[in-house]
Amino acid sequence: MMNKAAGVRARLVMLGVVLAAGVPGVRATPTGLNNIPTADTVPHRTVALQAFSSFGGANQFAANGPGRHSFWLGMKTGWEFKPFSFEWGLDSPVAPGDAGALQYQAKVNVSPWEGGRFAVGVANVALTDQDRWSEPFTYAMIAHDFGVVRVHGGYGLQQNGNSALFGVDRTWKVAGRDLNLNADLVQVRDGDAWLPSVGAKYALSKHVVLESWVNFPDRGAVSFIAKANLIFTF
Repeated sequence: MMNKAAGVRARLVMLGVVLAAGVPGVRATPTGLNNIPTADTVPHRTVALQAFSSFGGANQFAANGPGRHSFWLGMKTGWEFKPFSFEWGLDSPVAPGDAGALQYQAKVNVSPWEGGRFAVGVANVALTDQDRWSEPFTYAMIAHDFGVVRVHGGYGLQQNGNSALFGVDRTWKVAGRDLNLNADLVQVRDGDAWLPSVGAKYALSKHVVLESWVNFPDRGAVSFIAKANLIFTF
């Protein structure tokens, strides 16, 4: 079994590979599209329990390194304090290999005009194992719904990893349920490159939402994320 020191070294090597490949710095999972947070928050008194996996090349959830499967568990919830809405959540890689770090994320939003939203937040705050995880990611996002498409834009601050964030999405009804198709674009390698991705979310029921996306880096292999969300209101 890998001892603690070896585990730390392995995670640090993995982090170096991830940064060299140019993947975004958000490893906690605020409400968002694929690789970007959005100005949305989880609805009031709603909880989303999440299970998700990383496959393929380097990406923000490849906790065990490129080409190795990583499985995560998480949760997030939302509260409203008019005119503001607040979201917070926790998540962590759990298998295979060492679990952790446990990460915290939070954001607050407001709707300053009809169809528009603005949010500020922080993600990737390691509550455990700080010595083997990356720096917090602080961001601001703005969005507007034009009817035919929603457009998202913002900027994130992280040590050695500031990034512009852009995205578009639209939701249709398919078999009476919401199908969301989206794409986003993230500035990576401290502004030297861009990471595009495309994804989809489908509501199987009011309690179960499935989502997946594909990352297309300019270096290394394509990567895939698959996620299941169990949603309930209290």
